[in-house]
Amino acid sequence: MKRFYLALKRNNLQKSIYPLEGSVSIGRNPENDITLVDYNVSRTHARVSFQKGSWIIEDLDSANGIIFAGELVVSKTLTLGDSFQIGESILTFLEEGVSDNTEQLSATMQVFSSLINYQSPFVDPNRTNPSFMRLQGALLSTPIFRSLGKQALRGLEDIANLHLFSAGQLVFQEGDPGRSVYIVLDGRVQVFTKDHEGQEFPLATLESNQFFGEMALLSGKPRSSSVATATESLLAEFSYKNMQRIMMRYPQIKEVLVQYFREREEDSKKKRAEANIQERRKEPRFKERLLVSFGVWPLESLPEEMINHTYKATSADISISGIMLVAMGPAMEAFHAGCRLQLEIHLPCRFGRVETQGLVRHVSREGNTVKLGVDFVDTTAEDKKKLQKFLYGQTHTIG
Repeated sequence: MKRFYLALKRNNLQKSIYPLEGSVSIGRNPENDITLVDYNVSRTHARVSFQKGSWIIEDLDSANGIIFAGELVVSKTLTLGDSFQIGESILTFLEEGVSDNTEQLSATMQVFSSLINYQSPFVDPNRTNPSFMRLQGALLSTPIFRSLGKQALRGLEDIANLHLFSAGQLVFQEGDPGRSVYIVLDGRVQVFTKDHEGQEFPLATLESNQFFGEMALLSGKPRSSSVATATESLLAEFSYKNMQRIMMRYPQIKEVLVQYFREREEDSKKKRAEANIQERRKEPRFKERLLVSFGVWPLESLPEEMINHTYKATSADISISGIMLVAMGPAMEAFHAGCRLQLEIHLPCRFGRVETQGLVRHVSREGNTVKLGVDFVDTTAEDKKKLQKFLYGQTHTIG
């Protein structure tokens, strides 16, 4: 039978391939089948589905649409080699014939290898050496799937997204939205956090057959730590939607995930406490670069010229409860933890501006650049709704 894929390539740093099965959603929401962390991408942006014998890409009333051959399209039937753009990502539609008795994941790896010229140790180009079974063996050796047999695993091979990262690349960052689980098929990754001075603090090193991402999957909270590749690494990713289906079908998998979740959470808390690193905010944070105008609250005991001045900065990240500001200039040296600011945050035009006050919680300096960690205070209900809609794509009640 034929297998169909969407391939994504980001420079020479990351290449990904997403198997298509039934209906596949694309968007910023971490519960999509394909999650694109990009504020130009809507929460639920597009859908690729099989209809009347063809694969079709459809826009789901997104803000910025789907660009196909330089033009915006509402829907389009895909043919071999077609590419389309969503936000800053370009995805290409591919297909390969796979016989019914072929190991699915190995076949997927062959497609992946041809796309990215990656000579994986898991793929035997002659398909005669039993070593090509090593990839399936890697998944079976992973604690999540250890209790499953080859027949059960075969169904999972069809839904694994595959990513190749070069060494030193972020897989995801602490505070990012995301509920998928990753398995290290080849290479090595480093799990780490950062203290309030921005210094990295290692939490764990994971190698082949190990997994990560279960904390966000089970808790529904943002990523609790950052993960980056220590070497060129090949990762398999199972989306939140697919993990939900897998756990319903094989309850023992959830038991394994819960066990590792508890052990890793306890280990992380212990290491953070020993290093005197406080837990970061639990709300989702988005790595947006927004223009922010800010001034000093009039009652602050700072020089008058500072109080009467409006400063410009960009955001490094933002959540519903705070923002990280990046500013330059010698005047920034006067800011300190405890300063109260008046902020005007320029969201993308359709969301408008948010005006609020903020309390500086910590300050870090790198050369002429200053980073201010600011907690929001006294934000009006209307501005909370604007920020909530920007971050989540919908409005929730906020206490």
